[in-house]
Formats: sequence, structure tokens, C-alpha cells
Amino acid sequence: MRSNARRGLSIAAASIIALGGAGVLTACGGSSESTTSSSAAAPSESTGGEAGMIGPVIVEPGQTTAEVAVGRVITFNVDDVMAWTISSSDEAVLAVTAGKDDGSAQFLPGGEALAPGTAEVTLTNMDNTDETWVVTVTVTE
Repeated sequence: MRSNARRGLSIAAASIIALGGAGVLTACGGSSESTTSSSAAAPSESTGGEAGMIGPVIVEPGQTTAEVAVGRVITFNVDDVMAWTISSSDEAVLAVTAGKDDGSAQFLPGGEALAPGTAEVTLTNMDNTDETWVVTVTVTE
């Protein structure tokens, strides 16, 4: 009896750890599939997300506006993290970072909201320089 109870606790603990790990991996945006599921789990403030939400605001392809609170992180869901450059029209409002692949994980291009205001973020596909994506980001208090 005691062995069955201990086994049940071990299975429950392993399940909790596995689910927690899956949540962390999807937040990293390793692929478009995991980023999409991350988007569903962490609604952006522009769609009425909760102010206390810690995850990133995720901007999907084709989206041209986004809203994010000061101190929050924003990511741009691109198909190839290494193919896109990113720039901000106002780094004092929204400081941006390029996507990267460190060999063990891929990180989407994104930025951090530093001060209230508006910044225009431009992403350009280096494989096809005719392909650009411009997003107007409003940073709120």
C-alpha cells in the first residue's frame, strides 16, 4: 500500500514538473507552433490581457499595432529568427533586440518597454529585403 502511494506521488510530481517545463519552453518561442500556444496562454495587453501578466506580449505576423506596459517585454513572431533585423524609431521608449539562435534554443526578436510613448518597430527579412513588417507600439504606464 505504501509503495503504491509513493509511486502515485512520484507520478504526480513528475507530471507537475513536466507541465511547468513545457510552459517555460513555449514562452521561449522555439518554433512557430510553440509560440502560437504561448500566445494563447499569455494574452497581450492590446487584447485586454491582465496587467499583472508576466509573460511577453506576442505580436503575430500581419499585426500592425500593439500596446505594452512599461517594464513588459514584447516579441515578434517570425518564421526564421536569424533572417530578420529589427529597429525601433525610439529606443528610449522601446529598446529592441535581434532574434538569435544559441545552439540550444531560438529567441524571437523583441524589445523591452522602457517609457510611455510610441515607437515604430521595423523588421526586415534579410533573405528578401522587399519583405518588411512595421508595427506601431504604444507603451503605457
